[in-house]
Amino acid sequence: MSGEPIFVLFAGMIGLMLLSIPLAFAIFAASTAVLLLYTDLPLWQIMQRFFSGVDSFVLTAIPFFLLAGNLMNAGKITDKLLDLSSALVGHIRGGLAHINIVCSLFFGGISGSAVADTAGEGSIIIPAMVKAGYAPSFTVAVTVTSSVLGQIIPPSLIMIVYASTAGVSIQALFLAGILPGILFAVSMMAVSYVYAVRCNYPKEKRKTFREILIAVKNALTVLALPFIILGGVLSGVFTATESAAIAVFYSLIITLFVDKTLTFKDIVPIFIHTAKGTAATLLCIGAATAFGYLLAYFRGAEYVLQLLEAMELSQTGFVIFLFVLFTVIGMFMDATPAICIFVPIIAPVGMSMGMNGIHMGIIICLVLAFGLVTPPYGLCLLLGCQIAKLPPSTVFRDLVVFLLGILITLILIVFIPSFILWLPGIVVPMATG
Repeated sequence: MSGEPIFVLFAGMIGLMLLSIPLAFAIFAASTAVLLLYTDLPLWQIMQRFFSGVDSFVLTAIPFFLLAGNLMNAGKITDKLLDLSSALVGHIRGGLAHINIVCSLFFGGISGSAVADTAGEGSIIIPAMVKAGYAPSFTVAVTVTSSVLGQIIPPSLIMIVYASTAGVSIQALFLAGILPGILFAVSMMAVSYVYAVRCNYPKEKRKTFREILIAVKNALTVLALPFIILGGVLSGVFTATESAAIAVFYSLIITLFVDKTLTFKDIVPIFIHTAKGTAATLLCIGAATAFGYLLAYFRGAEYVLQLLEAMELSQTGFVIFLFVLFTVIGMFMDATPAICIFVPIIAPVGMSMGMNGIHMGIIICLVLAFGLVTPPYGLCLLLGCQIAKLPPSTVFRDLVVFLLGILITLILIVFIPSFILWLPGIVVPMATG
């Protein structure tokens, strides 16, 4: 069978995207057209594959984590996290930039979403940094790059999608994301410090030990959430999906009855907003599953394998290929459909070359996560620029500096798998063997 149907699949999808058709509909339309033109399969196969893609217990965690993040966001937990971050790192030169990064690190353990971090924290910290004298372009660059920590620090929504697609342990993936997330935060703080010294950015007044304790005490109810999620999942007390449901229940208790930052009247719009976000995500997953089914039907994996064999890649060469491929994909496509479409093809090839599924998953998730800040897709970049009322082109120079700092860390993760497999190897050794 020729590769024409595969070419038409991708060309149709890309062509429709260039016409500003929403991604899920572009994928779905291209898949339907190829099924009708190149196969004798009944049309209902598309819908069957669509529903099989979203009919997953693991994916049920997505709406729950989105809801928990939205509840905490609407409940003004960002204020507590900013106060805690200020107490811990505000006294360093360029204090607000460091507060921005550390707050994203904390927020990532709650929302699992980079977009939620940019919208929630960015709407507060960006105006504050600009008012304090920070360059607007630097302010947006540090905000959007640090927001990506929400996709890396567990619970991560794209790691849930990858685990469901590739059939690997979600516990191991969550654990493997912890050290890279912390390392990324440190590298961003290092870049911010250099900027702060060169531009003479201010630092906050050093907090007393008592003030630090008060900030920690005020944030304890928020900081407990990621520990409940991770502790339950890693101990085997409950699954990732069950932990997400518990996170929602906990968020409701905190925002409605403890902090009282939300009322029952506020809950309905939050549920509606979460339903819209969930629908968009699952629509992409279902459409991408149908797309991936047709790729498998036309033996897309065999073409990829033949291509790699012709290139005579070593395992190191394959890792570089993986890095470059998903960097390009992330520039044009959201992480969720990218994982659903390409991972079923790439993962078996990588495993046949001796790659660890968890290591491969971390590389793919990290690279796709940073697609949220790289043009032309760059959803977090566009959102940050919208908050700061800046054209994206004015942010590129500072953004590139941050991305270069992050790239050094990313190279360490890509080429030294033992670094990220160490922690999951201790806790869930069977999943990393």
